[in-house]
Amino acid sequence: IATLLQTSSSLKNLPKIAALVAMVSYLFYGDKIDAQALLLKIGKRLEDIDTSWFSAFMSPLQVVDSLVREFGYFDDDLNILKLLEFASNFSDIPTFIDEFSTSSISVAANSAHGAKIMTIHGSKGLEFEYVILLDKLTRKNSDKSALIYHYNDQLYIDKILYRTKGRENFDEVYKRIMDARKVSELKDRKNILYVALTRAVEGLIVLRKPKDSIFDEIHMEPMSVGGLRQSQTMDSALVPELVEGKVTISNYGTQEVLSADEEEEKDYEAILFGTALHYTLEMLGTFDAKSLSLAMLSLKNRYGLQLTDPSVEQIEVRIKNLIDHKEFQQLLDGAKITKEQSLSFEGELKQIDLFLEYEEHCLVIDYKSSKKYALKHQKQVRYYTKAIESITQKKTKGMIVYILEDDISIEDVK
Repeated sequence: IATLLQTSSSLKNLPKIAALVAMVSYLFYGDKIDAQALLLKIGKRLEDIDTSWFSAFMSPLQVVDSLVREFGYFDDDLNILKLLEFASNFSDIPTFIDEFSTSSISVAANSAHGAKIMTIHGSKGLEFEYVILLDKLTRKNSDKSALIYHYNDQLYIDKILYRTKGRENFDEVYKRIMDARKVSELKDRKNILYVALTRAVEGLIVLRKPKDSIFDEIHMEPMSVGGLRQSQTMDSALVPELVEGKVTISNYGTQEVLSADEEEEKDYEAILFGTALHYTLEMLGTFDAKSLSLAMLSLKNRYGLQLTDPSVEQIEVRIKNLIDHKEFQQLLDGAKITKEQSLSFEGELKQIDLFLEYEEHCLVIDYKSSKKYALKHQKQVRYYTKAIESITQKKTKGMIVYILEDDISIEDVK
């Protein structure tokens, strides 16, 4: 019988989910080994898949959702929904990957197969079709502490007594407190047994020690009531025979690796810089100098250990140039400002850097820290414009604001 330890039945330990998150890691960091698990599951090679849709500035939710749709990976698996829910809590991919690696998200109830191993306390409030209850192998731990704390009805310490052998023979208060503790401990033990013996729906099997059993409290004796219901009979003809023999391992050579010319090299420092720049813009309360100083504190708290000092200074200079840019400030005048606007359109999840809504029209703005991939940027903004116009029924324009090292460039997208 397969077993599932309750403490290890975490989402991150499911191969299907781990492969999906590893693919997200590959898209961001570029380590090919991270892509192999998912590629093996979908039966494709790295050069056969199209990842041109990916951008390092996408939210984790967008990336996971796109991967699931791209490869038909959902298959009515509720654990995929749990991963999407977890991913929605993060705005950048590195944080999502780090937090997932240390997470303890429980798997969906319908996907946990096998005998679940858990403590009695952990089973409280749950029900199972069949339960096997094991006796405690060790003796109960006796209380050997020198001090005894007595609590009043308000759960405050009322008295502190020193434990002394035979003291109950001449100290009535001590005897009364010790007797009350024994009654309370017996009640607690019976409550634990009640929880343990009432988790089963169809059948309960109790394995009891002949001596010093925890079931002695309720005078449990060996007995049998009813019988086990066999849900399915295994046909011996369907069980494959084991074939003994030597296994010959052939040498098929090494896996082909794409050459540097075939795969585009990723500049991870530039990706990190762009992600940090977007984060700082998101942290701006308003587009002014005071908000910039507060946003820079948030940046240093979030990315201070990853960014170099010149990069932090460069981000501050670039955003200050944006705040001082007259044309940009004119765009903000009279608009309802929304940052990092989530968007669901035609079955896809997207996120708009800056959404400006006026009485008669709307404006979609996408920030970029470089003019590299300009055509790809324009295609992305056109999609945003189409989506917003369809949702709001207002005329919508799109713009790309290039926040460059020594210039702010605002370009219309037609």
